[in-house]
Amino acid sequence: MYSIIKNIKVKFCTFGKNITMRKIILYILVITQISIVSAQSLVVTGDNSVLSSDICLRTYSYLTVKNVSNKDHDVICEKNVISVPAGMDNTFCWGGLCYGVNTLVSSQFLTLNSGQGNSVSFTGYFDAYCEQGIGIVEYCFYPVSDTLDRSCFTVTYHGSATSINDNPYYENVGDFYPNPANDIVYFNFNGNSALLKLIDILGNNVKEILLSKEGVQKLDLSDMNKGIYFGNLIVNNEVVSIKKLIVQ
Repeated sequence: MYSIIKNIKVKFCTFGKNITMRKIILYILVITQISIVSAQSLVVTGDNSVLSSDICLRTYSYLTVKNVSNKDHDVICEKNVISVPAGMDNTFCWGGLCYGVNTLVSSQFLTLNSGQGNSVSFTGYFDAYCEQGIGIVEYCFYPVSDTLDRSCFTVTYHGSATSINDNPYYENVGDFYPNPANDIVYFNFNGNSALLKLIDILGNNVKEILLSKEGVQKLDLSDMNKGIYFGNLIVNNEVVSIKKLIVQ
């Protein structure tokens, strides 16, 4: 009788251990799959800010797109215009074709093998047509098979013959803090009169603030949705500085 009970206990303990091991293996598999799903397949690098040597000449932006996944992908390019002054144009080339001003998504894809990077197939263009101004354009890249697996890169084009740091109004507004922000954000303003426009990533004008006093400025964000915004400082009807703000 004792030996029978002992065998039953051994079998029960072995069964319990097997169940525990199965749970551990299942947990590891789930965690691994979540990590794979959340990882982006593409990495985009380049210059966030490009300058024109002559405002009457075209400004160029070059980006490198690399496939860091373990699969080959047919990659699409999508353009999102955040802010471009009236009368100025922006276009791009991808996958062997160049597209017009009104084209937002490339009709041609570029195949990137696993681990392959490409630094010659994308070019962004900004035409200021001899006018001073700043354009902000976001470029997103994603596999044809998964439009949500996207990697985006924002480029600021300065249609000016000199660096933006040479602009006398550039230091009139400081960076937003804290950033990211929740309900309230602050920034420094050192000018006499200017207009601050908050623009979302779709180019919509969300909020306008008239600045007339120097010092620390307080901005209420309680009526704004979570997301990425750009604060355009406007002096004499010209965008002279742009600051990025994240609302969370």
